[in-house]
Amino acid sequence: MPKITGLFEIFDNLDQMPIDAVAAWLKPVPQLVALENYLANRILYPQVLPQTEYDMQTDLAILREALKINGPKFFKNSNALLGDNPFINITMRKLMIPLEFVNFVPTLSSLVYAFIDAFLLDRKKKDWFEDLWSVVLTDDSDETVGSVILPQFDTFGGIINLKLLGKNYQIKQGGLTIIPCSKDRCEIAYKLQNGKVLGKTENAIEVSGGKLGLVVDGRNP
Repeated sequence: MPKITGLFEIFDNLDQMPIDAVAAWLKPVPQLVALENYLANRILYPQVLPQTEYDMQTDLAILREALKINGPKFFKNSNALLGDNPFINITMRKLMIPLEFVNFVPTLSSLVYAFIDAFLLDRKKKDWFEDLWSVVLTDDSDETVGSVILPQFDTFGGIINLKLLGKNYQIKQGGLTIIPCSKDRCEIAYKLQNGKVLGKTENAIEVSGGKLGLVVDGRNP
């Protein structure tokens, strides 16, 4: 990939995204006219850096919708399931983040959250293997930086209890948490109340770790 100088430089269809969808990610919700003007400036000057925290949040909202409209398209003879997309490989269950994106956001976690929101939030799972994804920074050589676990809760009030590196963690349904694990491979034990991960209520598995760690996203029903 050629060197990029702005977060939105590689997207050539930002004008196609619904502005109300971008606004839905922001609190307080901005006036749509103001947001349209902001987006127009981002299209004309993609290399300009955000000046305020709210500008940064707006950029991340735009990124979420940009990823959605540039995600896999499923149609006859489509290669989407074979990984023919620069941001997500559904077959290998990988979120693939261009390394240079890291230069334009304050933290790796905020960037990963944007990818999760764009591709995994409210995603209809075809099988329980889609409860577990790895996160990869892509460049000349790829680096796996962590994993995402998506518990499937049966009812309200679900809880997942995790044990990792001798520490215990509890994430309630609706929560979004990062658990640090800098090792390449992390062994975890989990037990769920009112839910399952990888088809089981209780299990011990090994997942990818790294500079991100393990993201547990309990927001999906």
